[in-house]
Amino acid sequence: MKYDLIVAGGGPCGLMAAKTAAEEGLKVLLIERRKDIAKINRACTQIFYLRKLTPAGKSETGQTRKDGYIEPVSVEVTGDKARFVFHGPGCAVNFTGCLRPYLNWIQHSPSGHQLHRYKLNDRVWGFYFQKQALASDLLAEAQKAGARVQQDVIGLGAENTGNGVRVAIETKSGKQVLEARAAIAADGKRSKIVESLGLNKKRRRFAPSGRKFVHYIMEGVETDLPDSSFLSFTIPSINPHGNIMLSMGADNTSVVGAMAVGELCPVTVIDRFISDSMFAPWFRNARLIKKEGAVGRKGGALTPVKEPVEGNVVVAGDAGAPSETWVQGAMACGFQAARAIIKELNGQKAYGEYIKWWQKSFAFNTPEYLQLNQGLYPINRLCTDEEVDYIYRRFEGTLGIPQLIVANNMDIIRAERPELHEKLTRAVKK
Repeated sequence: MKYDLIVAGGGPCGLMAAKTAAEEGLKVLLIERRKDIAKINRACTQIFYLRKLTPAGKSETGQTRKDGYIEPVSVEVTGDKARFVFHGPGCAVNFTGCLRPYLNWIQHSPSGHQLHRYKLNDRVWGFYFQKQALASDLLAEAQKAGARVQQDVIGLGAENTGNGVRVAIETKSGKQVLEARAAIAADGKRSKIVESLGLNKKRRRFAPSGRKFVHYIMEGVETDLPDSSFLSFTIPSINPHGNIMLSMGADNTSVVGAMAVGELCPVTVIDRFISDSMFAPWFRNARLIKKEGAVGRKGGALTPVKEPVEGNVVVAGDAGAPSETWVQGAMACGFQAARAIIKELNGQKAYGEYIKWWQKSFAFNTPEYLQLNQGLYPINRLCTDEEVDYIYRRFEGTLGIPQLIVANNMDIIRAERPELHEKLTRAVKK
């Protein structure tokens, strides 16, 4: 066969897989549907998390709440150089772009009352990073190692054969079939490879469809908060579907993001936020550089692929996940998938190890994950601006997620605001 490995998808997962396999001497072809792998137009928060998004807290069942990729990671910074270190798989990635450490996650009500997800200025919980720089770094290292890269190529599907795999692709010149000893499906949440293998038939839908995401990349945003802060805003009158986010970038830019469902457009949400909310003065001198967008999986989120190996095809990253694996999870997954294939092609049994690693390294594979939002109150959808102000003002100084803070203090809300307590309780019972 012409290739030992075909990698479908040129995101952090696919690039990491191609780099890892090529460095071990495999003949690798990476295909990517975008015309320029190093150019990022998809809305992405661009945070390398060092610890869980949710502080330690107990759910109603006593389980510790977890999210995302749960193996330990770290960032090493020396002068103008940095490395992302993955302690579980035992690998590291060089990074030449800009970083900004985040110490604070400050959550705002419509009138500016604050709740904090972490203790103020305590320790770094994550880094803003330039995803475009990361893609460029990984692409350069993969090509240096000998991986062949074809852009503007769509992976249509995969079929296992007796001693390998056939991957159907579409290019400007038409459709064709490539053969390799193995393949990695790293083509994202809408993976055509995973669909073609029939793996989605074993998954069930558990979240609504129609979610749309938009980010504004802006210069000149002037807040009155520490520049090591990630900000979120709960303003139901502007966005009843979720929070509005403001992340301070490492390159003198800021990212304003929103998610909306149905007829409501996230662009409308952001425009109203930066012009009509009490935070509008922050944007007086701001300038829009560009907009980025993304859409959720058609039909809604699916439960994870339980066993992400089908014959000679290994599923990696978002392709087998119900939500984003985060950039660190994607890269760790690409590395582990490539290592499993390297071993298998050398006569060792490694796919079982990869499956076990996948099942234990991501929170979405834990029994409590799908119950994460059960018993929590969708504040944006249920509450008015005034009620959100009450919650944030009443529990100001309490650390945690607003929904979890509400769930843990329903007795206080019942005593002080019985009509709000009844509304919240009735919604959760439904």
